[in-house]
Amino acid sequence: MSYFRIFIYLKFIDFIKSFFITSTYLLEKEVKEKFNHITNKKESVITSQLRTGLVIILKHLKKKSPSKREIIVSSYNLAEMVSICKNLKLKLVFPKLNSNLFLSDKDVKKKINKNTLAVLTTNIFNDYNDILKIKKICKIKKIPLIEDNAIYFGNYVKKGNKKIYSGSAGDYSLHSFNIMKNISAMFGGMVSTNDKTFIKFAIQEIQNFKNFSNLKYAKQIFIYILLKIFSIKFLYKLLFFHLIKISHKKNIKFIMNAIYPSLKFDKKSNYKSYLNKAHPLSISMIHIQLKDNKTFNSNYKIRIFNNMLYRKLFKKYKINQLKTFKITEKTFQNFNEFPIIVEDKDRLKDYLFDKGVETKLIQYVDCNKIFSSKTQLKYITSYENKILCLPNHKNINKSYILYIVDCINSFYKNN
Repeated sequence: MSYFRIFIYLKFIDFIKSFFITSTYLLEKEVKEKFNHITNKKESVITSQLRTGLVIILKHLKKKSPSKREIIVSSYNLAEMVSICKNLKLKLVFPKLNSNLFLSDKDVKKKINKNTLAVLTTNIFNDYNDILKIKKICKIKKIPLIEDNAIYFGNYVKKGNKKIYSGSAGDYSLHSFNIMKNISAMFGGMVSTNDKTFIKFAIQEIQNFKNFSNLKYAKQIFIYILLKIFSIKFLYKLLFFHLIKISHKKNIKFIMNAIYPSLKFDKKSNYKSYLNKAHPLSISMIHIQLKDNKTFNSNYKIRIFNNMLYRKLFKKYKINQLKTFKITEKTFQNFNEFPIIVEDKDRLKDYLFDKGVETKLIQYVDCNKIFSSKTQLKYITSYENKILCLPNHKNINKSYILYIVDCINSFYKNN
């Protein structure tokens, strides 16, 4: 009954089409206009990766306020994002997190001071009210808010007849089009903002960047094709599932690093490797997918249904050793996969593999521990070791979700 946990949203036909587009200037303009509309911003700039956008934002803010040397950032994060802040000689300030593992508004308010350069939020398990609270504090304190919207693109809340999208709260909103995102373009990122001086600064910076490495791009294409092949159900069940299962159980580092790139993080790595121009093929792929509203909306509705079904079933079973994150708006939540907080995570993961279910073991990591901050937030480590993500995409149907939840319920009943 196994289904591949990973789903690559870029259709193979759209991947092929992108090679036949010779000029990307007009496409880039249309992509920017689309994101300006979604995020309610006046300007956008396309970058080679989301991380590149963060580097440019921080360099701009440092130039604007050279005396400010602190950045408030979530400790439960992608290590590479926190590393960029560290490499740009900023002091990391990790506030307490709320029950959604989002920045605690009360603690952010306490930690903002005259040395605060910016607040960097990460949309991951939070609801709209979480980020709205941080936005209000930043506005009162006159501190720039950077919103990492890599996972949440397309999420919205309704206020009357108006849709307010994720990515609209930040003064600078970061988007990602990496291979696993719901707009999948191998690589690619974007910054949306109303700050015209930033746009001018960003354009000047990008002009000095090198062209994106064709070799690096070709490697990503190889991974894309490989994942597409292994997503064919009989090949996945016959070969790939067993390879992933053995890799988890035996901790085969080579394969685990391929499955979870965050495991390859090197604390000594430098942000300069991100300073490349966006690849033209990525711009073509982004444009093609943005125009296909029908497919995007269909995938979105399926993920909403799946998430709400997971939530309903876990509520019904009342498993004491398992918690779900708060969902106040069904259109505004983590659609990457369905996250749960569990006891005995490793044993549950192995049990599910034995039942034919692949889960995502690593979401983000405890950056407080990695970067040796004086503030030891021990409860973050406990979350790092308890969050398990269940599959959610168009190929994950109702019967499979019923099966997964039933397996989890049986595991805790018998243990």
